[in-house]
Amino acid sequence: PFSKRFEDAVGLACESAAARRVAKQFGLAESTVRGIDLRYLERWAATRRKPALRQMGVDEIHLGKKQKFLTVVSNLETGEPLWFGRERKKETLDEFFDQELSARQRRGVQAACVDMWKPFRLSIEQWAPNCRIVYDKFHVIQHANAAVDEVRRAEFFRKGGRTRGLVKGKRWLLLTRWVNLTGNKRQELNSLFAMNRRLLKAYLLKESLERLWFYRYEGAMLRYLQKWIDQLRWQRLRPFEKLARMLLDHLDGILNYCRTKVPLGVVEAVNGNIKTLLRRGRGYRNLRYLLLKAQRMAATRTQFVAFQKAA
Repeated sequence: PFSKRFEDAVGLACESAAARRVAKQFGLAESTVRGIDLRYLERWAATRRKPALRQMGVDEIHLGKKQKFLTVVSNLETGEPLWFGRERKKETLDEFFDQELSARQRRGVQAACVDMWKPFRLSIEQWAPNCRIVYDKFHVIQHANAAVDEVRRAEFFRKGGRTRGLVKGKRWLLLTRWVNLTGNKRQELNSLFAMNRRLLKAYLLKESLERLWFYRYEGAMLRYLQKWIDQLRWQRLRPFEKLARMLLDHLDGILNYCRTKVPLGVVEAVNGNIKTLLRRGRGYRNLRYLLLKAQRMAATRTQFVAFQKAA
């Protein structure tokens, strides 16, 4: 029993604030506000024109112990999510290609930015044979950070006395990029490197790996990667040797970045928006509602209003 103008006003208020605050503002129940907001978003989605899908991103979000994972398919050119699926299996992404895209749309997908999860790669190769798979830079750097942390733990247990105390509690300091550190943190890190050369080597290898995506030509990227792997020959860093083997196994997907340029940070930005919505709404049972909220947030570049308590 609400007019369209009233529902539009409630839906517009829900774009920048949580449903419980909007319910308090309009004197409604929180469930009523969510229902109005869903109808408002459905009307908006029915009138908008969906852009063509040429570059797609596939990633997952960890929800918790019960639902565990949520597969997110996004459009890299527009920066908005397209589809949500439960779990992160091959059958999950097969459902998107089979039900959401036609045969012509599947042939039009030129590139897909994914992590190194094998089920996603197998599904894309089956349904979109013309699509080039580009492995996400941030997931590769995440594996490099894990290698640095493994070296840190090994040095923590190997060293003793004062040196062991210096290594302890330096995890986040070692995982932070050098350009993002302040002067005091850099001095603290330099004192740690002076006491332990293996941590210095691991940190420099992690920092230099990011230069791999600065190259525009396939041959130059391949030569830089080969030089990076050659540095591991006498370092005796087993975690980085394992990382090098993983990079060689997925070499084609890394080199595809030179063949087809894709915006690498869009997938993480979409995931960040979805996590913000989950925190604001304290979880969503209706995935359709969550998808519409994320699409509206990406289309309008909405920012949540921050409410601070008065002192």
